[in-house]
Amino acid sequence: MTNKHNTQSNDDADDAKTNAEAINNTETPSNSDSVTVDKEKTIRSPLTIAISQNTMILALFAIACTLTVSLVSELTKDRIKVQEQQQLLNTLHSIIEPSRYDNDIANDCVLITSPQLGTDKVNTAYIARKSGNVVAVAITSTAPQGYSGNIDFIMAINNDGSVNGVRVLKHQETPGLGDKIEVRKSDWINSFTGKTLRSEDDNRWAVAKDSGIFDQFTGATITPRAVVSGVKNTLNYFNKNKAMLLTSANDCTSDVNNDVNSDEINRDTVSHNTKTDANFSAVQQKASLPTTAISEAANE
Repeated sequence: MTNKHNTQSNDDADDAKTNAEAINNTETPSNSDSVTVDKEKTIRSPLTIAISQNTMILALFAIACTLTVSLVSELTKDRIKVQEQQQLLNTLHSIIEPSRYDNDIANDCVLITSPQLGTDKVNTAYIARKSGNVVAVAITSTAPQGYSGNIDFIMAINNDGSVNGVRVLKHQETPGLGDKIEVRKSDWINSFTGKTLRSEDDNRWAVAKDSGIFDQFTGATITPRAVVSGVKNTLNYFNKNKAMLLTSANDCTSDVNNDVNSDEINRDTVSHNTKTDANFSAVQQKASLPTTAISEAANE
């Protein structure tokens, strides 16, 4: 009986020892596990350092680029302003002969807004004077019903109400069709020169297809129709507001206002020329018209 009891006690002791060893093995990581963790820490540490260094380098590079751009802008702003003024004068000279005025026309203007000018944005009326007397006014305006959207233009109106010249500043019309409103593509835009309005509803101011006096383009009527309407509306605006335009205070005495006005004309002209040159070259390289051209021709 005693032997049985001793045997039972020994078995219990062995079980307890086995359980303790199992617990120790579970709670305490082996040497191999510790080595693995140390290796992971060793691997991650250089990677983290490299990422941090690259981030700092990129941040410093961005700061350097920003400072460089700011410096270049500051050093060239006066030259850019001179170039913009020259472009503005070239545009004005193309519709009002320089010999007709003796004032600084680019710095003599009135800022205007009216639905008749085709947009809710601020437009500019440049005043040409000879010996203090107004001889012509050049007004920026928009024809909103072009085939592909707005057509921005500037037109000069003589003091007697006759058109002295019109030039398109910006458009998105179909190359090879609607772009004939550009003076370098066609002389059609010069057909407005010398024209006047007999009345506000003068029905002569329409394309030939609508029984008017202005030609349309072959395969494109929407574009010239829009320009005729825009020029007519602008001329009506001048006739109704002539007294205000000729007597208003100069809005271009401020460098800020002048910069805005000249930049509008220069940006539109450059943007338009770049786009239309590329589009027209593409048309010349193709034997057939682009899809938009075919669509416009079909809709005419």
